[in-house]
Amino acid sequence: MVDAHFGTIVDGVFSTAASAWSSFAACAPVPIALLLRGTVVAITLTGKSRFFSVAIASTNTLKPGVHYYNTNHHVAFHYGSYWGRVNNDSDEGFDGAFAVHRDREGSPFTAVLTLRGSDRTVSFSVNGVPQNGAWPLPTTEAFYLMLATDRDNGNNIAVTDVMVTMITADLA
Repeated sequence: MVDAHFGTIVDGVFSTAASAWSSFAACAPVPIALLLRGTVVAITLTGKSRFFSVAIASTNTLKPGVHYYNTNHHVAFHYGSYWGRVNNDSDEGFDGAFAVHRDREGSPFTAVLTLRGSDRTVSFSVNGVPQNGAWPLPTTEAFYLMLATDRDNGNNIAVTDVMVTMITADLA
């Protein structure tokens, strides 16, 4: 589990760093070659927070505004729950087309990222609701999964499950 307020590292997999009002964690590099053509990987994230962000990028460096795509253009996929946007911060103040998770007190959430080897894309769901769209994964040799929450006491985000399946129809 990654506790963004305290910067906890579990099993040496994640490292954390803090910006002015948020904390984030980045995994070790994941070789893209591991995502074979018929492979589908479902990554389940759970936590409790006022808002959260998830990114997949070719580098593990996020700039201080980790919750904003416009300061992190190098990411292939960036979801920010506060405004419900993917790869876009425009029209701040208005909710985007995707699920919104923002709560003054901080409430539980679940997000699932689905990576598909057949077309090298990522799609996602938030609190059990699939979101429309699929975004290309980085074309580099490896990618990084990055998670962010705000720093208020008790907020956290964690990878709680990774399920890998093979779809033989996609192998043809």
